[in-house]
Amino acid sequence: MLKHVHAVLENHQPILQYYNSIAGIYDTDRFGNSYGQYLHEQENAFLKRVILPDDPAVLDIGCGTGRFMDFATHGIDISDEMLKRAKEKFPGKVFTHADAERLPFEDGYFDKVLCMHVLMHLPKQKMEHILGEAHRVLKQHGSFVFDVPSKSRRIFSGSNKKGWHGASSYSVAEIKKLTRQHWQLKLYSGLLFLPIHRIPAKLRKPLLFFDSWVCRSVLKEYSSYLIIVLQKK
Repeated sequence: MLKHVHAVLENHQPILQYYNSIAGIYDTDRFGNSYGQYLHEQENAFLKRVILPDDPAVLDIGCGTGRFMDFATHGIDISDEMLKRAKEKFPGKVFTHADAERLPFEDGYFDKVLCMHVLMHLPKQKMEHILGEAHRVLKQHGSFVFDVPSKSRRIFSGSNKKGWHGASSYSVAEIKKLTRQHWQLKLYSGLLFLPIHRIPAKLRKPLLFFDSWVCRSVLKEYSSYLIIVLQKK
């Protein structure tokens, strides 16, 4: 297994090197400003709806520095540097240096699995592997919660990502087609409908309630991101 893990990590070298290099500044650089806090509030509000405080076993795939570990009992990441900071912040949680394509947990171990800001960096084939692993380690009728950039928004805005960072996007129809054999789509919402990065910082917080409302409306698929809950069949 160790050989396999090393081989997988080598395939992720650009991602691994990037996150190792920014681990020390990640929290303040990404979420120590009004934009990051705005996004974090929307994400947290959704997760509080679907992950319960009494869920006994919850895995955060790609936990990074532990931003969502208030919702999880276990975290994995390929970056030692990110994990080091997560362990400092959450000494009572279980952290493992591992790749999401081969989770080091037994079948049916978790009630819920969380995977935020990970699948957007990976090609479809790797996403399928992670969906398979999440399905394996979940209990029957357990939930997999994840986010992806919205393809509808990117088509509408004419956005065309290059390189691996945030390169993958999906529509709800594509997610349904990709997961219909083993999963049931239970719920989805949007994140960041407004182009908040273009709005002055002092106006961002007052707009949060409106933005969150639109992200739950019929326009939600045109948000920047989709956050999705699948239930294991």
